[in-house]
Amino acid sequence: MSKSMRQSSLISPSVIVVANTLRERVLSGEYRDQGWLPTERELADEFGVSRTIIRRAIEELERQNLVVRSPRCRPVVKRNSVPPSATETRRLTLGLWLWPSATFPGASAILRGIYRTLDANRYRLVIESPVDTDWRAVVHSEAQFLERITRDRDVAGAILWYLGGEANLPALQSVRSAGIPLVFLDRRPPEGFPADYVGVDNRYAAMQIVHHLISKGHRYIAHITNVDNASTVHERLQGYRDALTEAGIPFRPELVLTETGSPEAGYRNVHEALAAQLMELPGPPTAVFCVNDVLALQLIDALRARGVHVPEDIAVAGFDGLERWLPGSPFLTTANQPFERIGEWAAQLLLQRVEQGDKGTYQHVLLEAPLSIHASTRYTRREAETYPFHSRREIP
Repeated sequence: MSKSMRQSSLISPSVIVVANTLRERVLSGEYRDQGWLPTERELADEFGVSRTIIRRAIEELERQNLVVRSPRCRPVVKRNSVPPSATETRRLTLGLWLWPSATFPGASAILRGIYRTLDANRYRLVIESPVDTDWRAVVHSEAQFLERITRDRDVAGAILWYLGGEANLPALQSVRSAGIPLVFLDRRPPEGFPADYVGVDNRYAAMQIVHHLISKGHRYIAHITNVDNASTVHERLQGYRDALTEAGIPFRPELVLTETGSPEAGYRNVHEALAAQLMELPGPPTAVFCVNDVLALQLIDALRARGVHVPEDIAVAGFDGLERWLPGSPFLTTANQPFERIGEWAAQLLLQRVEQGDKGTYQHVLLEAPLSIHASTRYTRREAETYPFHSRREIP
């Protein structure tokens, strides 16, 4: 299902988060048995959501026999009405394949969203990530993860930050044959394997970034992509081209450069080479849109090492919003991916499959990645002369 999908077709992740939190408070005794719940207004203020969300969360508690509602009365906690077996039921295991690891800021935020959505009394989460950095070893590690969850009788479903493309398609088919539902996040499922998916509208967000650069007067805009064959990479390149077309700016293939580095070869040398390529182009570009923030920030370092000032000499934009998790004010203009909401939606889609069966139309949920404008593109050269710039922080 596309961006236009309406959340009414699912229980809202916000409802699940609120309901799970209230449930934990009831079961732990924080809300006294036979006592009233806080008012809807108090709960709405606490969670920062509408009273409609609170009402639906309370309906979930009532369905679980944790509260009793009466007309025109506040709900009353009925903890003792929970059947004894409710807390004795064996928890189901869910798998999670994360890239590059659970410590990476975006992946960590996705994990928080998943945890906030899952009921810890009913589900446990087993998380795996690749250990090696060589790409072939990463894809092989993913295949082994898929094989393990296929053999594990305790696994009820899995969420994948999928990397293997067509190479791991047989492993995916084995998982499906075992009756284990899968939800893909960030990257679309490979061709020929329909499945639920949660990500952002990469194409539209990339267009917004390039439109912003055009609005600052840039007409010679480069794009740096990478060798990853993921849908996200292709969609961001397409958004770059779409924005140029809308502005009547001819697409120039020579302005699309590719990062080909690897940890073994040394990323620093690759970014130095990219900076040199940019500056050696006939009439060097005045702006560059990078496929992700890590590449953009490393490119800025390489440009500065050559004496090129950002944004005075060249504006640089990225994609992801990683500086949100770094100290100080962000410097890089980017598209902020809503990583926690991606995790919430992925968990909710998976729970739907686990609890209702792997049937029905597969859903594609596209979330917005809003443009966040910062100093790396904000000013023209003349404007920049009157503004001090913060030095950029390192990605941990």
